[in-house]
Amino acid sequence: MTAATHLLGASFPQYLRPLDLSRDLNRVADLVELCFAERLDSDGRRYVRQMRQAARNPALLGLTRVNPAFSGFVWEEGGALLGNLNLLPVWAMGQRAYLIANVAVHPQHRRRGIARALTEAALDAAENQGIRRAWLQADADNEGAQALYRRLGFQEKVRRTTWHLLHLSDAAATPPGIRTEPRRRADWVAQRRWLALTYPPAVSWHLPLDRKALDPGLRGSLARLLSDRDLRQWSALAGTELLGVLAWQSSHLQADWLWLAAAPERAANVLAALAPAARRATPAHRKLALDLPAGDNEEALQRLGFEAHQTLVWMQLEL
Repeated sequence: MTAATHLLGASFPQYLRPLDLSRDLNRVADLVELCFAERLDSDGRRYVRQMRQAARNPALLGLTRVNPAFSGFVWEEGGALLGNLNLLPVWAMGQRAYLIANVAVHPQHRRRGIARALTEAALDAAENQGIRRAWLQADADNEGAQALYRRLGFQEKVRRTTWHLLHLSDAAATPPGIRTEPRRRADWVAQRRWLALTYPPAVSWHLPLDRKALDPGLRGSLARLLSDRDLRQWSALAGTELLGVLAWQSSHLQADWLWLAAAPERAANVLAALAPAARRATPAHRKLALDLPAGDNEEALQRLGFEAHQTLVWMQLEL
């Protein structure tokens, strides 16, 4: 039972009702495209196309990125869909939770309390199902949305920037005294410890980081055998001292992922040494994506040719 169907008999404010996939999904796609036109990247545009495909043929839901458990609420006036919010069940930090997503209000109908009403309905639905934690993300430059969510009780947990690299900068150069080589089995102990620093539980639950696949042991071999992703790893060393490890993981989205494992004070040098190695050894037409705490190593990344793709504020509410 989804959050929306659980409340089909509940009383809502005028114009607010549960999402009905059979008649709303195509209009939700239109609204999301309208509201986020300037921010939709190629993955976002593909997601909108898949919503439209699923609207035409619901059997495709399980074959697209549109979650079959897709539910939520809409705001409809006079037959026009003016607001939308989606609820996605997730497993976050060892608990069942809901991710609030696709909060969109028609530009001509903002500042009427529609987004607040949709969010309050979603939180009520989650609480009535026994869910005790809700997550959402907001663009770092969308201060209005962040203020709304704070008023509703959400607290900022992490602020992360995703960086993209297509072509290395001419200024990219390996720092003197550092050499690179394929990741060694013995490097895993330190790599695992540094990964926990860069991608703590509040971050890793919503990233496609599979630590098991990075493990050089039997567990990692089995994980890689069962995965449809390719994986490569490199280490940076000064003499015999390990400075850090960078892993590359292929993706079906617009960019392949890089996972950085290094002590914070050495991260800039590790990136300078290993990002070029990863770029040279991976498909040149594929962007590389790296997720890091907002503000970390910006100058080092820009020198290498990385561009900031987006900075998201992840917020959580205990219900």
